[in-house]
Amino acid sequence: MSQPPLEPIAWIALVARWTELARASRAIPVTETRLRDSIAHLIAIEATTAALGELTQVPEIDRPHARALAEVSIRRAAGELDRLWRGEEWPVELLDACEAAEHALRRAIYAGLEALVVVGPEPFEVPEFDANPPANGTRDLALGYAESDQSTHRGTLAAMPPGSIAMPGEPIAWWCGRAAPFGADGSLPSGLAHVVHTEPLQVYRGLDERGRFTADTLAPITDELLPGLPMLVPLLLDGVRIGRFLQPRDAWLAMQRAALAGRPVIPVVTASGTSDLG
Repeated sequence: MSQPPLEPIAWIALVARWTELARASRAIPVTETRLRDSIAHLIAIEATTAALGELTQVPEIDRPHARALAEVSIRRAAGELDRLWRGEEWPVELLDACEAAEHALRRAIYAGLEALVVVGPEPFEVPEFDANPPANGTRDLALGYAESDQSTHRGTLAAMPPGSIAMPGEPIAWWCGRAAPFGADGSLPSGLAHVVHTEPLQVYRGLDERGRFTADTLAPITDELLPGLPMLVPLLLDGVRIGRFLQPRDAWLAMQRAALAGRPVIPVVTASGTSDLG
């Protein structure tokens, strides 16, 4: 799950922490100028990191600008710390703050993410995606995206290729900054649910030595790559085309069925090892 916005009490606690840091800096010996001068930059980094957690409260149209301002603030403060501590070992607290800020920046591009998730006990065969809302058919979905149509390159989008066999609990698509990929009448095919305020997950499908599927692992796409076949293809990142489906639906579906070797489902776990996703 994504980290929820900070409640007012959390902001109060953070402000109190920063106030104490500022007060404590006065007790640092004058000779420790680097440490004294680092406090303001540490506070700037932590405050901006906390603000990035509130990005969903910013109107969607303003989020790219807000992200850019946050990145400038973090880079500037980190640059000042680098200048202060160049050639010396950084205090752990400064390193931790910078690492947390980098992680927050990576996640910020996915603020307000929505997803289509497989619900119920049955797997879901991903249909052919239409570029425009389908005129009929209950299992068709429209991504509202066409590789050759620049006007559809908006926001961030990832999807399983048509023909994928998604397991219960897995996302078949996620997006932000663009319209949802619903059907012609605004409904969804049976077996799918629309989830809001989620995180960008990748589904890593494990294979054995004979090419048969073993288990799926769900992990945030912002984390390090895991072993296995990545099932979701990133198509757009902040309006920039970064990927494409490589195989026709029928060929991909046939490979999926063969690799399942007659099994209707395979286990699904999270990167932490939890297996409560169906």
